[in-house]
Amino acid sequence: MKGKHKSLDKHLKNNMLWVENLPDVQKVVLGISESCRHKYPPGHIRFKMDVDGGIKVTGYSGKGVTDIFIKIDPISNRDHVKKMIAERFRV
Repeated sequence: MKGKHKSLDKHLKNNMLWVENLPDVQKVVLGISESCRHKYPPGHIRFKMDVDGGIKVTGYSGKGVTDIFIKIDPISNRDHVKKMIAERFRV
């Protein structure tokens, strides 16, 4: 998020800054964005899967969805980060 990516919807950008400031989150890497319809409100973030070094989540904006990788260090705190994201973005 701190790099040159500036293509996020304002709702999603604010929530990604919140995720970036969580303890144990080392880096947020934006992936592919797709324009599509979805049932989630703009700015919603949903856990997708565990991967080596962190987790993958999906960010929902008013324009579509974005794949996002969250690097967690130490990896033993992965469940804590997932729990905080789940509590904030309940549907």
